[in-house]
Amino acid sequence: MYDWLIVGGGLHGSFVAQSIAAAAPRARLAVIDDRPALAAWRRRADACGMTYLRSSNAHHLGQRADSLRVFAAEHGFDGANELGYYRRPSRALFEAHAAQALAEPPRIAARAERIERLSRGWRVHTTDGARHDTARLVLALGPNAPYRPAWAIRCEHVYDRDFDINTSTDMRIAVVGGGITGAQLALRLRGLGHAVCWVTREAPRRADFDSDPCYAGPRCLTPFANTPVEQRTALLAEARQPGTLPPDVFARITAALAAGDIAWRRGSVAVRDDHGLLFDDGRRLDADRVILATGFEPWPAENSLLDRCIRNFDLRCDRDGHVFMNDDLEAAPGLHLLGRPASLQLGPMAGNIKGARLAGARLSPVAQGNARHVA
Repeated sequence: MYDWLIVGGGLHGSFVAQSIAAAAPRARLAVIDDRPALAAWRRRADACGMTYLRSSNAHHLGQRADSLRVFAAEHGFDGANELGYYRRPSRALFEAHAAQALAEPPRIAARAERIERLSRGWRVHTTDGARHDTARLVLALGPNAPYRPAWAIRCEHVYDRDFDINTSTDMRIAVVGGGITGAQLALRLRGLGHAVCWVTREAPRRADFDSDPCYAGPRCLTPFANTPVEQRTALLAEARQPGTLPPDVFARITAALAAGDIAWRRGSVAVRDDHGLLFDDGRRLDADRVILATGFEPWPAENSLLDRCIRNFDLRCDRDGHVFMNDDLEAAPGLHLLGRPASLQLGPMAGNIKGARLAGARLSPVAQGNARHVA
């Protein structure tokens, strides 16, 4: 029987596995995933054309606070790999550092199919027919399914697993989504020679991060933790800044719009048909291909592993899909959740790289036997 099993070996799962192993070297631990740690990250970054992270250079996957800075100096990454006031790392720097920093934990190369509660602990059934028992189980399942508005159920999404950017250069492409992913995708498609129209509901908005940076530290996290948990949903909504662009992407996309290199349509889409998009005010946009860049669903997909856990184990959620849990990120005894579901504990950055670091800081004391179990 394991002491810890972590379902999901992406950035969050791998970082927390390393944190637990560092805190309790004798713990029997394994990660269940059939993909390398950076596989899903790289797929999404490739799809939208990310070159710099939105987070600062303090948000990385090393155990030491200065890990990324030291790595950059020792491996010849010059100032061009750190952008702006917050020294946002280039994707190349971040991934090179992550590959070194994430010591490979024991890995079960399969996908979790079903979770069962035991009298003492948990059992994970995997797609290879095996079952694995553990005292503590961590779900690090990554983002939910890509979000599709009601009019776009059959549209492709940049975060679909089978998304392929390749297309004929004589096609007219509409990119729908006003956030950083949509802007980066529009710029990438234009760079490949395509005729692109960027479709947004609002004018481009600039913000350094996708949530209030105060929540990266105790100045906001401490009062957040002292707020009754039922009131934290409203604080999360207030702190988050969806549909915004960091300064470099804002400058590039607005310059492209001003020069006429990328067309722009502002409004709410009502219908997608064979000819393109029809807006709710009657305007039409002709397009041969429509690509969504509309983020992720707040709730897990029906019958997904997380959805079944919520239903089968009576996990309580707020209206935005965040799961109620204690200070040790336990939604049920011995069942810990990471990522966006843990936002009511970790704040608005729970799903980001900073959220992985915050989760590691919560679970390391648990691994050492210092669980708080505060409801």
